[in-house]
Amino acid sequence: MLLSIFYFIVIFLGIVVAHEFGHYIFAKSFGVYVMEFCVGFGPKIFSIKGKETAYRLRAIPLGGYVRMAGDDPQIENVEGIPKERLLYSKKAWKRFLIVFAGPLFSIITGYLIMIFVSLAWGFPEARMDWIIPDSPAAVAGLQFGDRIKYINGHVILSPTEVSWFVKGQKKLDVLYVRNGRTLRTTLTPREIGPQYFMVLKGTVPSNVRLSKIDGIPFDDKLKISNGSVLGFSNGATATLLGYQMLPRSREMGIYMALFSNKVASADPSVGLKPNDTILSINGVKCNTSFNFQNALFVANYAQNNVGSFVILNENKVLESIPYHATRETKIEIERNGKKMSLLLDKKQFSALLNSLTTYPAYGNWYPGAWEAIKYGVIRTNRIFTKMLIFLGEIFKTKNALNQFVGPVGLVKMVGQASSEGMQVLWTLIAFITLNLGIINLLPLPALDGGHLVFSVIEMITGKRVNPEIEGYIHTIGFFLLMAFFVYITYLDVIRFGG
Repeated sequence: MLLSIFYFIVIFLGIVVAHEFGHYIFAKSFGVYVMEFCVGFGPKIFSIKGKETAYRLRAIPLGGYVRMAGDDPQIENVEGIPKERLLYSKKAWKRFLIVFAGPLFSIITGYLIMIFVSLAWGFPEARMDWIIPDSPAAVAGLQFGDRIKYINGHVILSPTEVSWFVKGQKKLDVLYVRNGRTLRTTLTPREIGPQYFMVLKGTVPSNVRLSKIDGIPFDDKLKISNGSVLGFSNGATATLLGYQMLPRSREMGIYMALFSNKVASADPSVGLKPNDTILSINGVKCNTSFNFQNALFVANYAQNNVGSFVILNENKVLESIPYHATRETKIEIERNGKKMSLLLDKKQFSALLNSLTTYPAYGNWYPGAWEAIKYGVIRTNRIFTKMLIFLGEIFKTKNALNQFVGPVGLVKMVGQASSEGMQVLWTLIAFITLNLGIINLLPLPALDGGHLVFSVIEMITGKRVNPEIEGYIHTIGFFLLMAFFVYITYLDVIRFGG
């Protein structure tokens, strides 16, 4: 945890310096007197005085600022500083650029970091982990382990991009790699699902159909609840202990390899160590990321039961995997070439679910230096676009504020990313940096975007907004921002346990 906090502080300070340097360099270039370049808030830790500017590091590493002479719109004069060097003596378009430069430098830094990641490590392989039987992908001949290279001419730069380029397409031209050979196939996405992932008390074979729920003939609109008795076409019955459902959607029918069964970190109380390989949980194999996820899901519901985990498409059982469970969850692992077992009680298993991180399931592919730079820009463009879409959609959802993460959540994310390797960590840094730039452009008081609004109004009308009114608006915005910060931190503590 202490290492995670250290990483977070170093990363966040670097991100803040990049952002504030944008404000600083543009202010200097327009002749504004910069009084202080500060990273952090609160008590002063370090300070050095330049010709004009004091460069300071403060104790609370949660932001920073560049203090310019005359940056308070209500103050027209600053003692000892010529009026022409005050911020609010500058034309509106210059003030606009000074404010805009902070978010701009954050975004540019995000691009540069992602290009560095691309040059240093290449790109995560988009490998297929599980293919739904009889799906368009299965019919087209795609197999476990195939790496998707292009979809409809779009290069695939991470496993999570596959769904992005499949969604809404009527036909897919897929270029993929198998055993070093590049192959091509075409397929037409079709409606698949709803898909059910069910933990059952009772044994159900594959390729039978779910026919009844509590005696009622099955219908995919029928409400299913834990404890329901399910009847199958072969006469078997089973009690539903827990399930997940994916709604019907138009897709190609594949799951991508995302995480491996090799431990990166876990709560010490569960007995797992870094680089342990988890082989099975309660008899359910963890040899792929898809199976590993299913094994964790089963163990969450299957205590004191013997039964099966079934995967259904509509009402057809595609796979049925037996499990055995007692009061304790049995985890088989391999450590330093030796196989061994761990027994976890309910508290330990909960700790495992809340703390386990594993290494990615994918390797990397490297296209060459110039291609890596080009694809790095393309990947960052895609991330940038998704961020904008996310911001556009977020307030349409219920509990929109719950979608944000504060410092506690960021510390946890940084810790997990660092345990998974430097590529994952630097990718997260790029993501946070881009996010800071975008968020600061929102037209809200106290954010850079709020200041930009007043500059734009002045450029359009030729008149400054009343400085007193502008000052009050930014002050109110600041207190609202602090309240939002406190609330998000509170949510973080609840979600991540501090």
